[in-house]
Amino acid sequence: MAAFIPLAAAAFQVGQQRAQADVELGESKVQAEQEELGAVQRESDRKERLSIALASQNAAAGAGGIAAFEGSPLTVLKEDVRREEVATKRDAFSTKLSSLTTRSRGKARSKSLRSQSLLTSAKAVVDFSGKT
Repeated sequence: MAAFIPLAAAAFQVGQQRAQADVELGESKVQAEQEELGAVQRESDRKERLSIALASQNAAAGAGGIAAFEGSPLTVLKEDVRREEVATKRDAFSTKLSSLTTRSRGKARSKSLRSQSLLTSAKAVVDFSGKT
């Protein structure tokens, strides 16, 4: 009977390691999703700031007697739009890379914990077999 105690303890440890592996995987997915949502929010904020800047430029040009989106104000407008597009693409790439890395690390950690649990159970079986 006493020989079963190490085997039962090993089984409990295996269960704990597998549960931890599941938690690690779930946490990495949630963190990656949070990063992606953050990118969406940042893009929304950039678009809002661009809209405000464009309205301000249009108002300033109109106050100066220049028709909307003619000449120099149009050049400024195009440059502002180009900068925002570049910033959005850069942020999207960076976020995608970060979220893929986070997911990949979570999967690797989960696999490591699962492998560790298999080794723990194999060792317990070998130890148990040697005692009987």
